[in-house]
Amino acid sequence: MQMKCHRCDRLFTPVGSEKHCPDCIAGKPIPKKRTVAEVRAEIKAKRDAEEAKKYKYERYCICCGNKFYTNKTNRVICSDYECEEKMRIERLQTNRARYRANTKQKRAK
Repeated sequence: MQMKCHRCDRLFTPVGSEKHCPDCIAGKPIPKKRTVAEVRAEIKAKRDAEEAKKYKYERYCICCGNKFYTNKTNRVICSDYECEEKMRIERLQTNRARYRANTKQKRAK
């Protein structure tokens, strides 16, 4: 039956009533465990490297400032829902203002 080492948490097969694995008994150093933040950073770096290979252009979103990759030359916002919604509302407001300004000019003539 296997048992977990009390020092390094590795599984090992004890001989008798040992509480530590053979490596810990020999005095080998315990390898440092990676933290959650380190693992997330590695995953993000790996994902970014894969995306950079897939797409031609690396851009920064004008709404949120995050980095994104695209194959379109004129893309300026990332595909995040909040950014797209913000740009859509902004475009609607500018179109309304333009339309109102045009109608005022037509009435004045």
